[in-house]
Amino acid sequence: MRQLSMLGLLVAALAAAPATAQDTELATLLSAPLEIERAEAVSEAALTVRGGKLFIDALADGEAGEFILDSGSPTILSRDFAEALGIEVVAQNTGLDANGAEVTMDFAVLDTLQIGTVVFHDVPVLIHDFSSLDMGACIVGPGILGSELFPGSAWRIDTGSGRLSIAASLYDLPEREAVVTAPLYDFGYPHAPIVDYAVGDVSDKALFDTGSEAEIALFARVAAAASVQQAVRAGSVVTGRGHEGESAGGRGQTVTLTRFSLTDFLLGPDSLGPVRATTRSVPPTLVGAGILASHVVTLDYPGAQFLLAAREAPEPGHAESGYSLAFVGDEVRVVQLFDGSVAAGAGLRPGDQVVAVSGRSLVVSGDNPKCSIANWLFADFDAAQPAELEIVREGVTSTISIPQH
Repeated sequence: MRQLSMLGLLVAALAAAPATAQDTELATLLSAPLEIERAEAVSEAALTVRGGKLFIDALADGEAGEFILDSGSPTILSRDFAEALGIEVVAQNTGLDANGAEVTMDFAVLDTLQIGTVVFHDVPVLIHDFSSLDMGACIVGPGILGSELFPGSAWRIDTGSGRLSIAASLYDLPEREAVVTAPLYDFGYPHAPIVDYAVGDVSDKALFDTGSEAEIALFARVAAAASVQQAVRAGSVVTGRGHEGESAGGRGQTVTLTRFSLTDFLLGPDSLGPVRATTRSVPPTLVGAGILASHVVTLDYPGAQFLLAAREAPEPGHAESGYSLAFVGDEVRVVQLFDGSVAAGAGLRPGDQVVAVSGRSLVVSGDNPKCSIANWLFADFDAAQPAELEIVREGVTSTISIPQH
């Protein structure tokens, strides 16, 4: 089920001129640089990839947890974890999630957040009740570590070696020959990594977002431009219908889904070469975690550089799935289906309830809790592989055989 689009870029939506003392306090908090304590020149932490997401261990006010590392999100703690820490809410703010939905969250401050041997002090964090989401409460755990941690350090993300490296300077990290070097922009809280990109005769700014599993997720209006269409490789377009993912405000609307290959994609002045892309209905364009299958990414905030180096051993190609399953309420349903796929040809339809996959029950019960099913769908189920799906449609149960792609 590699379809969960976590929180993406949450827009801070702070007033330009704070109207209350609370607003003034929050603006001051968000504008203050983090104090960073380093025990060594380069700190390393283990990095695990599950379901297209990056997971790392960290200590929040001394409490250990496995967090999602999401470069397109601010740091967000689950409400349960925040309450267990006993941290005080200092403000509240409303912004937009990755699907464009308005979401209100509380602000608090962590005294310390430790990754490896690096300790960040007085970290502003958002607090959200992930239990309101169909899948998120099962997958997020204690929370998400986001982009306000990035300023003041050079961060190297290498999923090939399973390592996250953090240093005060790019020059403290082992030298890697970059195939792409682009300006890295920081426009203030939440300090999201922004880069220039160009395709066809369209140039704009993109967000590097490890919360997206795509290589490139192109804003739909950009994808529709005539010169961008000319850059689409002939015969590479696949369309479908479904949700783009679940975010902080819930699951997005059903939209047209499109996948395609671009003959070239520029980051800054450098060519990334051919890439596989998808569209997204809300801006901005994303450079997603899919790029990590072939490249090591370095976010050099002190030097204002975004660098890509080729991985020594790129991940082998993987067949694209023709459908996706996720919880909608307490039922697992088909939330994406692509035209011409073997799943569509086998008779699967959007919205079908799936009660079992190859004998594995997807029905929630006391012996089969929702989170056990959700985590299996997220991390273990591969919709590109053959499967026997037991479905319920209009009250009638049947079995659909999905053959090999």
